[in-house]
Amino acid sequence: MVGEKVVLHAMMKGSDGHYVGGLVNGARIVHFWGDVGTELMVRVDGDISLFLGYEEINFTAPVYVGDFMEYVGWIEKVGNTSYTCKFEAYKVATMCDRTDMDMTGVEHTAATACVPPVLCGTATGSLYIAKKDQRGETDPAFVHEHVSKK
Repeated sequence: MVGEKVVLHAMMKGSDGHYVGGLVNGARIVHFWGDVGTELMVRVDGDISLFLGYEEINFTAPVYVGDFMEYVGWIEKVGNTSYTCKFEAYKVATMCDRTDMDMTGVEHTAATACVPPVLCGTATGSLYIAKKDQRGETDPAFVHEHVSKK
């Protein structure tokens, strides 16, 4: 791993629901991984980068409106202009009515932490920063041999 992990938290809003029952489209997870990848690139080489694509995406658990999600990413490999990153998405809290909890006397707005968090997706992605746009790390936790010193 090159540098630290980047973590982004977001709640799935009503507008994120795509299917019956408030199920969120997996593309929403991919959208947030794009933001995580962008932050990784800013920290490692000072540019927002271009996302080249995903080599592998796996959805491992459903995500619903009202779920609190944690999106995690890290750099696995640095090339001359490309960066291979790993991504994970975890459900860290969910609405109680999505669990087997007895809802007697509990408001429909009740939520609960997912302990442990539920892995909802994994991916490998590639990002690109042109050599001329690589400014070096903007976060000391992301120093690596490829980055030219400022």
